[in-house]
Amino acid sequence: MSASNPMSSIPAHRSTIKLLQRLKPSNKNWDEFLLSAFEDWLPPETLVELERREREETSRTFAEIERAHPKLRRLSR
Repeated sequence: MSASNPMSSIPAHRSTIKLLQRLKPSNKNWDEFLLSAFEDWLPPETLVELERREREETSRTFAEIERAHPKLRRLSR
């Protein structure tokens, strides 16, 4: 994992994690499993756009996106 794409921690209930652990094939890592789980739900144009972004753009944190788009600022601040 590169420094520009660090690992994250997603809060979830233990029961949800246990279910996901039972569903995840042992030959896939969590990234592969979670991305493949949603591929069938995404419209084709969304998949095309995600592939384009992966090729052409760099990843940004939510904080960086917020700074670029002030209207997205979270209300909890």
